[in-house]
Amino acid sequence: MPLHVALLWHMHQPSYVDPVRGVALMPWVRLHATKGYLDMIWMVEQVPGFRCTFNITPVLIQQIEELATGQVRDLWHELAATPADALTLDQKCAVLEHFFKANYDNMIRPHARYWALLHKRGLRPPVEDGYARLTGNFTTEDYRDLQAWFNLAWFGYAGDRLYPEIVALKRKGENFTEADKQIIFAAQLDILKTVLGHYRTLAERDQIEISTTPFYHPILPLVYNTEFAQRCMPGAQLPPQFSHPEDVRAQLMLARQLHTKTFGTPPRGLWPSEGSVCPELIPVLQELGFEWFATDEEILWRSLAASNPGMSADHRDQLFQAHRISFGEANVCGIFRERALSDFVGFTASRNTPATAAAFMVNHFERIARNLQGRGEPLCAVVLDGENAWEHFPDGGEAFLRELYEQIAKHPDLHATTIHEYLTEHPPTTTTIPTLHTGSWINANFKIWIGHPEDNRGWELLGQTRAFLQSKINRGELTTDQQQRALNEIYAAEGSDWFWWYGDDFMTDNDLLFDELFRTHLQNVYNICGVPIPASLRVHICRSEVVGEIQPPTDLIQPVIDGQITSFYEWTGAGVYEAGRAMGAMYQAERLIESIQFGFSVEKIFLRLDFKKGIEIPPNIGLRVNFLQPQAAVLDVSHLTSGVVIGQLSINGVPVDDVPDIRYNKIIELAFSFVKLGWQPHQPVLFFIQIVTGNIDHERHPEVGAFSMILPDEKFETENWRA
Repeated sequence: MPLHVALLWHMHQPSYVDPVRGVALMPWVRLHATKGYLDMIWMVEQVPGFRCTFNITPVLIQQIEELATGQVRDLWHELAATPADALTLDQKCAVLEHFFKANYDNMIRPHARYWALLHKRGLRPPVEDGYARLTGNFTTEDYRDLQAWFNLAWFGYAGDRLYPEIVALKRKGENFTEADKQIIFAAQLDILKTVLGHYRTLAERDQIEISTTPFYHPILPLVYNTEFAQRCMPGAQLPPQFSHPEDVRAQLMLARQLHTKTFGTPPRGLWPSEGSVCPELIPVLQELGFEWFATDEEILWRSLAASNPGMSADHRDQLFQAHRISFGEANVCGIFRERALSDFVGFTASRNTPATAAAFMVNHFERIARNLQGRGEPLCAVVLDGENAWEHFPDGGEAFLRELYEQIAKHPDLHATTIHEYLTEHPPTTTTIPTLHTGSWINANFKIWIGHPEDNRGWELLGQTRAFLQSKINRGELTTDQQQRALNEIYAAEGSDWFWWYGDDFMTDNDLLFDELFRTHLQNVYNICGVPIPASLRVHICRSEVVGEIQPPTDLIQPVIDGQITSFYEWTGAGVYEAGRAMGAMYQAERLIESIQFGFSVEKIFLRLDFKKGIEIPPNIGLRVNFLQPQAAVLDVSHLTSGVVIGQLSINGVPVDDVPDIRYNKIIELAFSFVKLGWQPHQPVLFFIQIVTGNIDHERHPEVGAFSMILPDEKFETENWRA
């Protein structure tokens, strides 16, 4: 009997969409569509005798459709589409910072002009503020060519075959025109509109199977009950219990609905996010009609050990078959990936020639087939990320995949299959596992997503927001539409990707952006319910710091509060904050505020906000100053109007009689008496500032942490005197 080979390629990107503004803050869905997603299905089309399974997450499908139909704006696309001769300084900084984010050796070096531009900028990003100093070294033609090349380099081999105009532009290499850029963007948009159709067509031909994942890629066992982590992480410090089995069911139901709408039939199989499983999931999967799920081999060994204490991992033949997993009266088929081969493709194959890497895989399959000869219908499941590995291959993985697929397809002792096909023909009959281990594909535990103080803080805030929403639902205070929209924000916040970047396991340049997106989903719950957002959701969870972002006050000040720069020296000695550094130049380009100054006299606190030059201030913009110490206080301006501005100061939610002095003309200036509030000298003052429309938070300053100053007394100037 042949060895049945089931390759499962997992396609996933987290949600990069800021739901408040309807903006995609990162480009990876669009760029991976022109490379990984199109390449992978096109290669299967080229080898009709090969079959496999693709797992496509609903949150990825949703973003592809939003970008294809223009439901959301793409900041990186807008930056690339801006005429090069119209780029602002901020935009030029963003181009230099972000448009080399591709594999240097395989995606930049092969293109002489792109490589030269990288050397001109420097192989290493410059130190703080270095981009601004570099901008003058680049001509308009340099910026235009860089805008073009960043997008061209992310077209893979399938794009080159299907869009000859892209190949022509790659050959042109330099001196691109604005019209050339439009050709690139048109091809990108066409791929976004058609790529999912390629998958549906091959699924309808039964050449591939398409499985799914819980909608927003949550770690289901932790959503079910965070205390389940103790099973595989005994003694771990966990957050206050979060337990919402109903959200588990909802995430799976939403996934089935979108999958059915997109591909025409409901999914039969499930790759649980990060291969995370627990016994309690089995009845839910059976109830919702899932035939199978897949996870890692370590889950199998620990499950077998729990059910059969005398069995060890030496019984590797157990890996090469489907198992019936039971819990109570329910049961579902479990498939366990062969880890060595899966990891070889993801992490090692690119360091070998395509022929050598493919031969290694096939030889490994042959050895498995020989060792299992006469033992029924063995199955070898190879499960891994289907998109991120290919930028490490010089040709995007084309030769390796073609060689691998063709060898398997023609091999007499190997049979390429989908998981559904295998289970239909060879359902498990005698192997039942009554105790499924609780864990993920990474070390068979959940350490990546829970246990670190940052992870736990995220779960705590999620739990508080979920409890708040449930109380509103239970009291019947929400419309059906409000309830569903708020729940969707909760489901999005349950996604695993936020917790992946919290803690010290993994780090990225975009930690703060992921942190902000996570808390934005929670803030939106309160917005939808028409309730003020708790201050706790305004504070970053990440401990990342931005050195030099805030300079504290150094002298007493007494500015004229008139909304304009009355004197060059009136704010000398104030604390100074330059907006946008924490989130990077890309995010900064969308900001309204350029800088903030803050300070004090012996009686008053003063604030000044400067807008970015030349920017159009949207209507109905408001301002909110949130004080965390010495008291929970809010200074709220619902609407900025030219001249005198009306603001309300509240302490612990109770309005106070003292009316702050606020003026808005070219800048915003405000003052209020901290003495009248009972605040004392030497007390610390912590606060942050929001630009808002109603309860919608457009931007927050500082982006990390809070402004800090110590209230002065009458000796301040004497004690802080300096020449």
